Amino acid sequence: MGRSLRASLTTAPVSILRRVTEQPTVSDYESAGERAFDYDRTVALSDGVFAIALTLLVLSLTLPHVRSLHTGVLGNRLVHKNGEYFSYAISFAVIALLWTRHHRLFRTLNRIDVTVTGLNLAYLAFVAFLPFPTRVLGVYGQATAAVVLYAITIAILGMLAGLMRLHVRRAGLVDPSRARELRAPGYWALAPAVFLGSIPIAFVDTTLAKLFWLLVLAPGVVGRLRARARQSAKS
Repeated sequence: MGRSLRASLTTAPVSILRRVTEQPTVSDYESAGERAFDYDRTVALSDGVFAIALTLLVLSLTLPHVRSLHTGVLGNRLVHKNGEYFSYAISFAVIALLWTRHHRLFRTLNRIDVTVTGLNLAYLAFVAFLPFPTRVLGVYGQATAAVVLYAITIAILGMLAGLMRLHVRRAGLVDPSRARELRAPGYWALAPAVFLGSIPIAFVDTTLAKLFWLLVLAPGVVGRLRARARQSAKS
């Protein structure tokens, strides 16, 4: 899963996008006003889907079944729903991170084209789908199929995000004044690599596979540690 996997995730989409980006699209013939309208509608739709997906996550939390004469066990039943709490928390964090990166990508664009629209719609389809594998993971967290379903969903989301990132750079859709933001390390290939890598682990130990997902936090943690080290060196 080392450099070879990351290299394949990075270079494989380029060949898919090459022919598409070389052809003129409808947006090439639109006026500036029409392009702004298309951009605003795409961003509004995206924000709406993210908001709904975040809201639907709470439906993955189910009420414990307690008879009216046995309410004393309610606290115990609530505590034992830790699997549902875990799936809700990780999915909320994932969607929040996806929205942040989606927002960061789109604010660098000066226009969008048909390819961006198509990739974005596919991306949003899996964002809207995420509450379902979240629910499955919460109820059947120790089942291999539940972990695999969740991992595949997140991996696809990461790859679609990477395809959008590659396309907007190749198609010249990035505002030159913001191009530097896309040059910064995005680590977009890390999430697909981690979640796909967790699938064979899930066939051995589902708990270990879920712990393996925490590796996606590594770049952020390392970045903060480096920033603190630099600040300490300056002081």
